[in-house]
Amino acid sequence: MNLRTAAAVGAAFGILGVGSAFATFARVESMGKNTTYIMDDVSIFDNPANANLYSNYLIGGFGAYTDNDMKAGGNVDPQHPTFGGIFSISLGDDNNPDPKFTIGGLFGRLNQDLAMYLPDYVQIGKRGYVVVPETVTNFDGFLGGTLTSGDAWGLHIYIAHQDGGDLDESGTYQPDSKAYASLVQLDGGLNFQMGSGTSYEVSGGIARIQYGPERHDFFDDGDFSILGKARAFFTMEAIDGELVPAVSIKLAQAPGIDDKHAQAGVGINVAMDRGFFWMGLDFIWNQLKAHDWTYDKSLNGGAWVYDSREDDANWDKRSDIGGKISFGIERNIWWDWFVIRVGGQKSILYTDCDVNSKNEYTSDRYGICKDDGTFFSTNPLADGSADDHVGFGFGINIEERLKIDVTVAEDVLFRNPFQGEGRIFSRVDATYSF
Repeated sequence: MNLRTAAAVGAAFGILGVGSAFATFARVESMGKNTTYIMDDVSIFDNPANANLYSNYLIGGFGAYTDNDMKAGGNVDPQHPTFGGIFSISLGDDNNPDPKFTIGGLFGRLNQDLAMYLPDYVQIGKRGYVVVPETVTNFDGFLGGTLTSGDAWGLHIYIAHQDGGDLDESGTYQPDSKAYASLVQLDGGLNFQMGSGTSYEVSGGIARIQYGPERHDFFDDGDFSILGKARAFFTMEAIDGELVPAVSIKLAQAPGIDDKHAQAGVGINVAMDRGFFWMGLDFIWNQLKAHDWTYDKSLNGGAWVYDSREDDANWDKRSDIGGKISFGIERNIWWDWFVIRVGGQKSILYTDCDVNSKNEYTSDRYGICKDDGTFFSTNPLADGSADDHVGFGFGINIEERLKIDVTVAEDVLFRNPFQGEGRIFSRVDATYSF
């Protein structure tokens, strides 16, 4: 059974693992919300060496359609559509295509791991605010290759930038000298394929997060973020699947932000009759510190504001410790070209808030925590985002080349179809392999 067959029926068992598939963001959102314990092409953003495993294909999508303020008969376009591809040149022969050279790119992806540290506004006076613009370049670039042994290496760059312009009320870009936002990430990775049916992955990189009210040089302030991930796939014939331990770390810094995240867990993925199943259990630790970051309910219905005027940093701290369980399942039904998917995740974290005594908050303007205290928290329950509890979707496979994945809106069965309200799908993506 070759790799493309594995992508169609989820029943491959070979050097690339049970879960190998030409996947999309829609597939991931539909069946478990993350790619930690499966091997698919979305994992190229975690380890660029994996781009060598998914060469010669095109990918695109309409973006996320998660607006929760839909009115009856209304319409809102999905946000952050993407398109791109990965291409390889083999330097080997028919018996062994390795070594090979790989290059690829993707336009339009918003890296949420970095964009989450951009505020909506920067406060520059007692009543003066500057809007932090949306980045427009949003480009992922990949460069990689394999050795004769099949071991893979890869490099990745992400650039999301805006300097000197912003959207006005008419929806067109206009000059704005104070509009500045920049996200840059550089990382690399390795993927070692072992003859025993075991593979190891490791990746690491740095990132830079900047924003206005004026442009900055790349090395201004020294706010660099460090990213690292590692995992392994161990073949387990007893379950016709794999055991997957994984660890990750993020040490993020941005103006007014110091965020540390560590995660370690173990999962399995298992081939089934005409289907595929995975499950994972993770330990999570977070520590978020922020100064002069406030949520202001009076700005545009509620917005995050960073006050760039303050020199004396009064840090608030929010710590989380706990765990997460997640799973995903897909199965062909009725026809070989049609697959349904379902999955979900649930995190339970014990949260401790420590507010600096010098910070005076109100019910309408407060920081990352309103007050000192401890409580339990979880991921969003049902907001239509990629981080909430459950997902459902389906896929269409046409001749093992064109594959269309759809995430179904979670409230689709609970709405009045005669009012024309809401949305039916929240994401539609497609890949074409050649």
